[in-house]
Amino acid sequence: MSTETGDRDPMSFKNMITGDHRDPKDELVDIFGTDQERDAALDRATEWARGVVSAAEVPASNQIAAIAALRAAEPRLGLKSATHLAALLVN
Repeated sequence: MSTETGDRDPMSFKNMITGDHRDPKDELVDIFGTDQERDAALDRATEWARGVVSAAEVPASNQIAAIAALRAAEPRLGLKSATHLAALLVN
């Protein structure tokens, strides 16, 4: 695994030791779109999260259950990004 790839992996050894300091929006763009369409990717991520939480029959106000449902549905989603998405659903 290259250093560059390892830095982006939320479970990399470096991130386990020093913490993942990436902006959660960057990870969402990596998963749901491209930098050229950043706003659209974030909108897609939010709509996807709404659907996942609804399908799991979890109230968006139950942040822990919502985060768990999001991470179960998309394994590439880090804790920080899932937390960010879950917070957007209640606002």
